[in-house]
Amino acid sequence: MQQALRLSELAGRLGGRWREGADPLITGAASLADAGPGDLSFVAGPGHIAEAKSSGAAAFLVAPGVELGRPVIEVERPYEAFARFLALQLPDPDRLYPPGVHPTAVIHPEAGVEATSVGPYCVVGAGATVGPGCRLGPHVTIGCDASIGRDCVLHAQVTVREGCLVGDRVIIHAGTVVGADGFGYLPGPGGQAKIPQVGIVEVQDDVELGALVTIDRATTGRTVIGAGSKLDNQVHIAHNVRIGRHCALSAQTGVAGSCTLGDGVITGGQVGIADHIVIGDGARIGAQAGVIRDVPARAAMFGYPALDFQESFRITAALRRLPAALARLRALENHGRGPGTKAGPEQET
Repeated sequence: MQQALRLSELAGRLGGRWREGADPLITGAASLADAGPGDLSFVAGPGHIAEAKSSGAAAFLVAPGVELGRPVIEVERPYEAFARFLALQLPDPDRLYPPGVHPTAVIHPEAGVEATSVGPYCVVGAGATVGPGCRLGPHVTIGCDASIGRDCVLHAQVTVREGCLVGDRVIIHAGTVVGADGFGYLPGPGGQAKIPQVGIVEVQDDVELGALVTIDRATTGRTVIGAGSKLDNQVHIAHNVRIGRHCALSAQTGVAGSCTLGDGVITGGQVGIADHIVIGDGARIGAQAGVIRDVPARAAMFGYPALDFQESFRITAALRRLPAALARLRALENHGRGPGTKAGPEQET
């Protein structure tokens, strides 16, 4: 945190109500289990009250009416207030990304760069634009004619390839590549002939891309990441995919070419989505599911192949009972043969 604050001062910043009494100095944040003197924690619900009472935290964010006998700030949504408190602890961006252009950066004379900070060994190509308030970490590469909007943060070794578009307030974490060639080849007598990938990627406003995300440019047209969507580390988006607004794709999700995901779609880790699939608004896809057919809006899918989660759980439960059921079946078969009857080779399992 940039400065320590008394609990009473912090209440005003977080839009909560400090219950008069002890007014500890808050110097950090921690979970209930890990908190110590000076830390602020939060109580997510009634099930965590006992843990909070035994926690070493100096103070807590709680919903109105929760009694701990400890210093608290009352807020309507404690977890959201805790997130706002965490934002106060972020390092000074000028320390992470000093203002100005580092002398090792290479900016083409035809580029338009209004960024607050351009770090060591950055490269900005001809015709590229970088808007005001942007911060580029070390070794960031912006290709020819690419466009980066306002107030974006591109961490170390991010690559935005030629012609691609990045909106405002986008955060891109280390090692991510926006606009690599789509996986397009034409089999023939001489092997796999490359199909030129002449489209682009459009990353809309307020998107966050985790580390080592790869988003392929379209064969023609655009691969689109909708406004407000969040992609976790190591997510892969293939060519001509269109992801809607406010989606959340967990780590190692892979989306094959020409899929369409509606608004608010959520995937668990390691979900695989086959090509040309349409997933409706608000659908939920469980971890490691394999999606091979279209998914209706607001459906909840799980398993491989992905099925409605209730059906999938019933099948999983039945599979667990299968060995016992098979044993009973064998016992019935042996009973039907009568005493002394030996199964022939074709009957043995």
